[in-house]
Amino acid sequence: MRPGYAFIAFVLLLMLSGCAQQNDQLTEEKAVNFVKDDMKIKYPGATTSVFLVTQQDGSWKISSKVIYGAGTPCPNLSIVVYEYPEFGFVPREQNVITSNCEVLGCKNIPNCRITTAEQAVIASHKLNDIAEVNEFMNKFVDKVRVDAAFYESYYERTKNVTYDSVWVVRWNAQDANYSLRLLLNETGGKVLDTFTE
Repeated sequence: MRPGYAFIAFVLLLMLSGCAQQNDQLTEEKAVNFVKDDMKIKYPGATTSVFLVTQQDGSWKISSKVIYGAGTPCPNLSIVVYEYPEFGFVPREQNVITSNCEVLGCKNIPNCRITTAEQAVIASHKLNDIAEVNEFMNKFVDKVRVDAAFYESYYERTKNVTYDSVWVVRWNAQDANYSLRLLLNETGGKVLDTFTE
Protein backbone atom coordinates (compact mmCIF):
# COMPACT_ATOMS: atom_id res chain seq x y z
CA MET A 1 0.00 0.00 0.00
CA ARG A 2 1.30 3.44 -0.83
CA PRO A 3 2.21 5.67 2.13
CA GLY A 4 -0.41 8.31 1.16
CA TYR A 5 -3.22 5.75 1.11
CA ALA A 6 -2.08 4.26 4.39
CA PHE A 7 -2.22 7.71 6.00
CA ILE A 8 -5.74 8.38 4.63
CA ALA A 9 -6.91 4.94 5.84
CA PHE A 10 -5.42 5.70 9.27
CA VAL A 11 -7.19 9.09 9.47
CA LEU A 12 -10.51 7.50 8.44
CA LEU A 13 -10.09 4.79 11.06
CA LEU A 14 -9.45 7.44 13.72
CA MET A 15 -12.53 9.41 12.64
CA LEU A 16 -14.75 6.32 12.72
CA SER A 17 -13.48 5.26 16.14
CA GLY A 18 -14.05 8.82 17.36
CA CYS A 19 -17.66 8.69 16.15
CA ALA A 20 -18.17 5.34 17.87
CA GLN A 21 -16.70 6.76 21.06
CA GLN A 22 -19.03 9.77 20.87
CA ASN A 23 -22.08 7.48 20.63
CA ASP A 24 -20.84 5.47 23.62
CA GLN A 25 -20.41 8.68 25.62
CA LEU A 26 -23.78 10.24 24.80
CA THR A 27 -24.78 11.74 28.11
CA GLU A 28 -28.30 12.63 29.13
CA GLU A 29 -27.45 16.32 28.88
CA LYS A 30 -26.13 15.97 25.30
CA ALA A 31 -29.14 13.91 24.20
CA VAL A 32 -31.59 16.41 25.71
CA ASN A 33 -29.78 19.35 24.08
CA PHE A 34 -29.86 17.61 20.67
CA VAL A 35 -33.60 17.02 21.05
CA LYS A 36 -34.24 20.61 22.21
CA ASP A 37 -32.38 21.94 19.17
CA ASP A 38 -34.38 19.65 16.88
CA MET A 39 -37.69 20.77 18.43
CA LYS A 40 -36.82 24.44 17.79
CA ILE A 41 -36.50 23.58 14.10
CA LYS A 42 -39.51 21.22 13.84
CA TYR A 43 -41.94 23.34 15.87
CA PRO A 44 -41.23 26.99 15.01
CA GLY A 45 -43.16 29.45 17.16
CA ALA A 46 -44.02 26.83 19.78
CA THR A 47 -42.95 26.79 23.40
CA THR A 48 -41.11 23.51 23.93
CA SER A 49 -39.79 21.84 27.06
CA VAL A 50 -38.50 18.45 28.17
CA PHE A 51 -40.28 17.05 31.22
CA LEU A 52 -39.11 13.42 31.51
CA VAL A 53 -35.89 11.61 30.55
CA THR A 54 -35.22 7.91 31.05
CA GLN A 55 -32.58 5.57 29.67
CA GLN A 56 -33.81 2.57 27.72
CA ASP A 57 -31.95 -0.01 25.61
CA GLY A 58 -28.93 2.22 24.98
CA SER A 59 -31.05 5.24 24.03
CA TRP A 60 -32.53 8.14 25.92
CA LYS A 61 -36.34 8.30 25.99
CA ILE A 62 -37.07 12.02 26.06
CA SER A 63 -40.65 13.19 26.66
CA SER A 64 -41.40 16.80 25.83
CA LYS A 65 -44.24 19.30 25.58
CA VAL A 66 -44.94 21.31 22.46
CA ILE A 67 -47.30 24.24 23.08
CA TYR A 68 -48.66 26.64 20.51
CA GLY A 69 -50.41 29.63 22.03
CA ALA A 70 -48.86 29.25 25.49
CA GLY A 71 -50.39 31.76 27.89
CA THR A 72 -53.51 32.27 25.77
CA PRO A 73 -57.04 31.08 26.63
CA CYS A 74 -56.72 28.28 24.02
CA PRO A 75 -53.26 26.69 24.12
CA ASN A 76 -52.62 23.68 21.86
CA LEU A 77 -50.57 21.05 23.70
CA SER A 78 -48.94 17.92 22.30
CA ILE A 79 -46.67 15.44 24.05
CA VAL A 80 -43.81 14.33 21.81
CA VAL A 81 -41.51 11.41 22.73
CA TYR A 82 -38.09 10.85 21.17
CA GLU A 83 -35.82 7.82 21.56
CA TYR A 84 -32.39 9.21 20.83
CA PRO A 85 -30.02 8.14 19.29
CA GLU A 86 -31.70 4.84 18.29
CA PHE A 87 -34.42 6.50 16.22
CA GLY A 88 -32.65 9.81 15.61
CA PHE A 89 -34.86 12.86 15.50
CA VAL A 90 -38.03 11.07 14.43
CA PRO A 91 -40.54 11.27 17.31
CA ARG A 92 -41.73 7.80 18.35
CA GLU A 93 -45.00 9.07 19.81
CA GLN A 94 -47.07 12.22 19.52
CA ASN A 95 -50.21 12.68 21.60
CA VAL A 96 -52.42 15.72 21.10
CA ILE A 97 -53.77 16.76 24.51
CA THR A 98 -55.55 20.05 23.69
CA SER A 99 -56.55 21.36 20.29
CA ASN A 100 -58.97 23.98 18.93
CA CYS A 101 -59.78 25.09 22.46
CA GLU A 102 -60.87 21.60 23.55
CA VAL A 103 -59.56 19.30 26.26
CA LEU A 104 -59.55 16.21 24.06
CA GLY A 105 -59.42 13.67 26.89
CA CYS A 106 -62.53 15.17 28.48
CA LYS A 107 -64.95 14.87 25.57
CA ASN A 108 -68.17 13.39 26.98
CA ILE A 109 -66.41 12.45 30.22
CA PRO A 110 -67.93 14.41 33.12
CA ASN A 111 -65.26 13.56 35.73
CA CYS A 112 -62.13 13.53 33.62
CA ARG A 113 -58.84 14.32 35.32
CA ILE A 114 -57.19 17.66 34.46
CA THR A 115 -53.47 16.85 34.39
CA THR A 116 -51.80 19.79 32.63
CA ALA A 117 -51.87 23.57 32.97
CA GLU A 118 -53.10 23.87 29.37
CA GLN A 119 -56.08 21.62 30.12
CA ALA A 120 -56.85 23.68 33.23
CA VAL A 121 -56.77 26.95 31.27
CA ILE A 122 -59.22 25.64 28.67
CA ALA A 123 -61.43 23.96 31.30
CA SER A 124 -61.69 27.25 33.21
CA HIS A 125 -63.79 28.76 30.42
CA LYS A 126 -64.90 25.89 28.14
CA LEU A 127 -66.06 23.35 30.72
CA ASN A 128 -67.51 26.11 32.89
CA ASP A 129 -69.75 29.04 32.05
CA ILE A 130 -68.41 31.74 34.37
CA ALA A 131 -69.85 35.21 33.68
CA GLU A 132 -66.73 37.01 34.96
CA VAL A 133 -64.45 35.03 32.64
CA ASN A 134 -66.70 35.53 29.62
CA GLU A 135 -66.82 39.27 30.31
CA PHE A 136 -63.03 39.42 30.79
CA MET A 137 -62.44 37.64 27.47
CA ASN A 138 -64.87 39.88 25.59
CA LYS A 139 -63.50 43.07 27.13
CA PHE A 140 -59.78 42.42 26.60
CA VAL A 141 -59.95 40.05 23.58
CA ASP A 142 -56.39 39.46 22.25
CA LYS A 143 -54.61 40.90 25.29
CA VAL A 144 -55.66 38.15 27.69
CA ARG A 145 -52.87 36.10 29.33
CA VAL A 146 -53.71 32.97 31.33
CA ASP A 147 -51.60 30.65 33.44
CA ALA A 148 -52.34 27.74 35.75
CA ALA A 149 -50.59 25.92 38.57
CA PHE A 150 -51.55 22.73 40.40
CA TYR A 151 -51.64 22.43 44.21
CA GLU A 152 -52.09 19.25 46.25
CA SER A 153 -53.26 21.56 49.03
CA TYR A 154 -54.19 25.23 48.57
CA TYR A 155 -55.10 27.57 51.41
CA GLU A 156 -57.52 30.35 50.45
CA ARG A 157 -57.00 33.05 53.04
CA THR A 158 -60.03 35.17 52.07
CA LYS A 159 -62.35 32.30 53.01
CA ASN A 160 -60.10 30.53 55.51
CA VAL A 161 -60.54 27.27 53.56
CA THR A 162 -58.05 24.67 52.35
CA TYR A 163 -58.76 23.00 49.02
CA ASP A 164 -57.25 19.66 48.03
CA SER A 165 -56.06 18.82 44.49
CA VAL A 166 -56.92 22.07 42.72
CA TRP A 167 -55.72 24.10 39.78
CA VAL A 168 -55.34 27.83 40.33
CA VAL A 169 -55.96 29.61 37.02
CA ARG A 170 -55.08 33.30 36.74
CA TRP A 171 -56.57 35.53 34.05
CA ASN A 172 -54.73 38.80 33.35
CA ALA A 173 -54.62 41.44 30.62
CA GLN A 174 -52.15 44.25 30.06
CA ASP A 175 -54.88 46.92 29.94
CA ALA A 176 -56.93 45.51 32.82
CA ASN A 177 -56.86 47.10 36.25
CA TYR A 178 -57.99 43.81 37.78
CA SER A 179 -57.41 40.08 37.31
CA LEU A 180 -59.36 36.89 37.92
CA ARG A 181 -58.29 33.88 39.94
CA LEU A 182 -60.25 30.65 39.59
CA LEU A 183 -59.95 27.46 41.63
CA LEU A 184 -60.71 24.34 39.60
CA ASN A 185 -61.23 20.83 40.85
CA GLU A 186 -58.63 18.42 39.40
CA THR A 187 -61.35 15.86 38.78
CA GLY A 188 -63.90 17.22 36.34
CA GLY A 189 -62.35 20.68 36.00
CA LYS A 190 -65.29 22.38 37.68
CA VAL A 191 -64.75 25.88 39.03
CA LEU A 192 -64.98 25.80 42.83
CA ASP A 193 -64.53 29.52 43.38
CA THR A 194 -63.78 32.76 41.50
CA PHE A 195 -61.96 35.81 42.86
CA THR A 196 -61.59 39.28 41.36
CA GLU A 197 -58.33 40.90 42.41
